[in-house]
Amino acid sequence: MPNVKLPTGVDLYYESHGRGEPLILVPSTAYSGEVWKPAQMPLSESLNLIIHDPRGCGRSVAKQNVYTIEQMAADIVALMDHLKISAAHLLGHSMGGRIALAATQNFPGRVKSLIMAASGSGPAARPGSDCITGLPHRLVVDLVEMGFEKFIHHEICDSDTFFTKDYRDHHHEEVEEFFQLAWATHAKLPEFVHLCIARHNWEGTHRLSDVKVPTLVVIGDHDSGGSNHMAQSEVLAKRIPGAELKVLKGQSHGFFWQAPEETNSIILGWVKKHSAAK
Repeated sequence: MPNVKLPTGVDLYYESHGRGEPLILVPSTAYSGEVWKPAQMPLSESLNLIIHDPRGCGRSVAKQNVYTIEQMAADIVALMDHLKISAAHLLGHSMGGRIALAATQNFPGRVKSLIMAASGSGPAARPGSDCITGLPHRLVVDLVEMGFEKFIHHEICDSDTFFTKDYRDHHHEEVEEFFQLAWATHAKLPEFVHLCIARHNWEGTHRLSDVKVPTLVVIGDHDSGGSNHMAQSEVLAKRIPGAELKVLKGQSHGFFWQAPEETNSIILGWVKKHSAAK
């Protein structure tokens, strides 16, 4: 589909697949909507699946030089206006969860339900030195020492961040193919830094009690290194009223691609359960 010029100041690339309840998928830091295609497209058989490249990623271009989580949340609402969708289900992965959470906090009437997948609410919910706002020391050091492409390749293919070691050992080609797919439309280095700054400067922990829509928090039990998304997910589940916590056994940050059938079943079941929420 062609890009659309939104009033929020971004020329946004998006795709809409299928019919039914609208589900908007928001990818993690610097990734485009292409990352959903290897595993999540079967959801379009039952839902109106909407994917997009957030500002600074892939085929989307922003006029502003500084990005914020609030801007990217407003981009989603503007896209919904363009598509004439009054309310939708939002699913955000990692940083995408922060964007979806900001949209829910700031535009509550536009969200039917929320799925926070391996995500968090800001630095206040992070452990150790990561609770400080601004770019984490370890991120800057790794980027400088490894170089940008090697840094992203290592994160996907060689570390436990996205895939568990057992999965990487037995599915080396699939993991490498996922990297090639993701890297092709990944944000470039300048935009990546903008996005990381937006991620680490945004704080929504203090407003978690404002979330009134049905919320599902999904996390892999192996997603406890680095940013410790397990700990962040526990904060979400504890502070968002009525939130449900789903822990996936044997999964890390990339459970969408490591366990697609289980993940899609959870997503579809949740959306159907809350299809009349708004």
